Amino acid sequence: MFQVRRAMYGDLSEAVASLGEAFADDPLMLYLFCENPNGIRAGAMEFFSILLRVRIALGMPAYVLQQADRVAGVVMGYDTSRPVWPAALASEWRKLEVDVPGFAARLAAYERICDAYQPGEDHYYLGVIGVHPSIQGKGAGKAMLDIFSARSQADSKSHGVYLETSNPSSLQFYYRNGFELRGEGSLDATPLWCVYKRA
Repeated sequence: MFQVRRAMYGDLSEAVASLGEAFADDPLMLYLFCENPNGIRAGAMEFFSILLRVRIALGMPAYVLQQADRVAGVVMGYDTSRPVWPAALASEWRKLEVDVPGFAARLAAYERICDAYQPGEDHYYLGVIGVHPSIQGKGAGKAMLDIFSARSQADSKSHGVYLETSNPSSLQFYYRNGFELRGEGSLDATPLWCVYKRA
């Protein structure tokens, strides 16, 4: 039905398109890109494109969900290290911050909440996980989460997986998969929940 494999640069277009569909109504994307002159979806897809290319370039955990001849999902994040971004991609990110009014300030507010509740022990950070709506609810999200978690478990330096979500249904998904709430906050009217699963 589908398989999860390492992401490659050739996956970029389909992977970002799938994430655009998966996060079309996501509260965090609506918050971060509410003032984007090109629209929320365009901002979110540029955001995902940079993040995926960074993860691939650095050899960080980045996987795609392959369904037949298409890429229908993505999961990506960091291992226990937080390496410096390649200069060209860091420059693209700074341009995004300049081009989207208010984005840098809203991102900083989001990061303050995330940083406040992150574990003090070494851990993997799951930054993005999304599945095309056409196959949501069929085990695809769990398959990607399991692959990411398995990489963390196989790393002797990692004590678990940390992530955050602003989507109530996603929060319930993480609870069902063994994550526990570490803290929560609010970005204007947008809730943010920070959860952790110890190895």
